[in-house]
Amino acid sequence: MQRHYVMYYEMSYGLNIEMHKQAEIVKRLSGICAQIIPFLTQEHQQQVLQAVERAKQVTVGELNSLIGQQLQPLSHHAPPVPLTPRPAGSSYHLLSGQWVHSCCMWG
Repeated sequence: MQRHYVMYYEMSYGLNIEMHKQAEIVKRLSGICAQIIPFLTQEHQQQVLQAVERAKQVTVGELNSLIGQQLQPLSHHAPPVPLTPRPAGSSYHLLSGQWVHSCCMWG
């Protein structure tokens, strides 16, 4: 019984620490947003404020759904897709599990 209590205590303590870390991150990001928003155009200010309000309303179910969608390609062992736009004529090749630009390949 004592072993279960110790395990429960350690998990609770770890979760508590993680919650404090997340709260600190939220506080810092909110401060950064508050400092930057006044420098944006009125249109962009509205967009940022709407995005922040939407982020405050995200539910645990929505988070789990998004995480599941992000992990789904990984479960099929799909190669990563470059997310940055590429200039016309450039090409990437999958080499040893990593995307490599054609100019960086040695033959």
